[in-house]
Amino acid sequence: MDVGIRTLAEQDINTLATSQQTQLGGVGVTADGRRFRYVSFGGASTIAPGQVLVANTTNVNYQGLTIPAVGTGGQVTANLAVGATSIVITNGATAVTADQFKEGYLEVLVGSSGASGAYSYKVKGNSAAAASGYITVYLSEPLRSTTALVAGTDTVNLNVSIYSSVVASATAGVPVGLTVLPVPNTSSVTNYGWVQTHGPADVLNDAGGTITVGGGIAQSVTTAGSVVASTASTAPIIGITRKAISASTVGPVVLNIC
Repeated sequence: MDVGIRTLAEQDINTLATSQQTQLGGVGVTADGRRFRYVSFGGASTIAPGQVLVANTTNVNYQGLTIPAVGTGGQVTANLAVGATSIVITNGATAVTADQFKEGYLEVLVGSSGASGAYSYKVKGNSAAAASGYITVYLSEPLRSTTALVAGTDTVNLNVSIYSSVVASATAGVPVGLTVLPVPNTSSVTNYGWVQTHGPADVLNDAGGTITVGGGIAQSVTTAGSVVASTASTAPIIGITRKAISASTVGPVVLNIC
């Protein structure tokens, strides 16, 4: 499933699927230079076109997880060695489903809270685990720490992909893209498709006031899916307006989202 940047046709960006067709976060570019990312859409209702979507919230119960000693939970010495592609960790207070972190990242914090270094690895898959149980995590890339990990001292964080279950939200988050067509999610159906990250697009200004021409735009924390004038640290820039956009009005911008 891992492929490089691909050229997208209109049919590609106007098509949704109920099963994953390529890697989450995959990059696509149209012939005119617009860029897109491949995502799974979260929520249980239709997401309107032209909505700024943000990454799912990090679950604190999957942060700072301990590494059990060899012989506990199926841990073996080889899991802690440089070059290992699997490792057992002790789960937190929230149960884990099989492959919940697939295409996300495992972060290894060496020493107390990572004081001696931190490493990030893409996750290939994981076993299911009850709260406080043991998770076997399979890695897409081998451990590259310079020494063997130390059970009971080094810790790990588990994070799902920022391109998994993205939603329009008024809670500050990491913007991942703009919807280009309606996404009819339901309580039982999850859709996959492309969201725009760069190039000309149209966005909805929230009710907070006019955004000047050439002004920066940012995620609104008042109206889910809308934008607001960017400010230094509280509303980081995700694009530039091509004309002044009045409050509660759609206007043209050039997007520049990671």
